[in-house]
Parts: sequence; structure tokens; C-alpha cells
Amino acid sequence: MPFVEPYNEQELLLLIASGDQQAYRQLFERYWDKVYAIGLRLTKSPELAKDLAQETFIKIWNNRDKLPALTNFSAFLSTVSRHLAIDHLRKKVFTTGNEDYLVAYFSDDAITPHEKAEYKELEQLLNGAINNLPPQLQQVFRLSRFEGLSHAEIALRMNITRITSKAYMVRALYAIRKYLSKYGDEQVILLLLLYSCLS
Repeated sequence: MPFVEPYNEQELLLLIASGDQQAYRQLFERYWDKVYAIGLRLTKSPELAKDLAQETFIKIWNNRDKLPALTNFSAFLSTVSRHLAIDHLRKKVFTTGNEDYLVAYFSDDAITPHEKAEYKELEQLLNGAINNLPPQLQQVFRLSRFEGLSHAEIALRMNITRITSKAYMVRALYAIRKYLSKYGDEQVILLLLLYSCLS
């Protein structure tokens, strides 16, 4: 099929779903900057943002048969982009030995004054979630995340078993996630991961 510009978005999606690579290229060029910007804002790494943007578009191509059913492609693309970036950060956070990465990510030098103000608000939000926990869950969470105690040390301090300490931590993290989920902001998720990276 000859390639005629410009297609509207729905036409592009239909053509891409049928395997039209030229239409896919037009979609790619139309949305690259937006997808790249999302990755850069979340990862603060131009190289990683580029890799994640490419991964996002590969995902779109591999699932092209589902595109015609979308009613808001731009919003869908933003969601896919954010999820890929957050998944990457989550894996990095949960990898042993990444404390330096987390410190750098949230350091004063790594963020703008505006982001610093947002971070302060998010920190207050997380503190609100922690303060909302039942007393024993809150104590386990604070001993683990703020004092760096192991579950064995927490068990001794609180006169509970190590298994109970772990169970309390699981419940605390679940309650915090539930509390924060209503805000739906990826930065909230990242802040939570910062505090829950070494379970």
C-alpha cells in the first residue's frame, strides 16, 4: 500500500496492525520524543532512556494486532513507557548492592529544585502512610528501614520471632502500597521502593 502522509492516528494504528512498516515509522517519529522524555524523567540517564524508548516501540510492534482496539493511543503509550521504566528501576532497586545507586538517584545534586520540593511532599506522604500503620507493624518497619536492623535483631528487640518480624514487614509494605496506590504517581512508587529495597 502506498504511503501517504499524514494519516490520522486511527488509520496509523490500523495500518500498523496489518504490518505496514512505513506507518509504524511514522508513529515512531511522531511519538519518539514523548517516550524518550518519560524514560529520561524517571531514570535520569539519556542512554537508558533511549534503550527504554526503543524497548517501548518494540513492544508496540510486537503487540500491533491489539492497536486498533485502543481509544487513546497516546495515553496507552505513556503507560507502557512508564511501566517499562519503573520495572527497570524496580529490578535495579531490588538487586543487592544498589544502595549507592539509590543514594545518587535521590541525592540533592541529582534533582532540580522543583523535583526537590516534590520529593519533600512525597516523603511526607510516605511518612503519613507509615504513621497510619498499626503500632507493631510501624515499629518493625521503622526498625528495619530507618535503623537497618535485620529480622533476627528486630525479633530480639521486640520479643517476637523472626518469622513474625518478616510477616509484619510484609503486612506493613502491603498497607503502605495500598495507602499510596490512590495517588497513582510513579514517583510515589519509586519512593516506596527506596524504603523497601532490602527486605
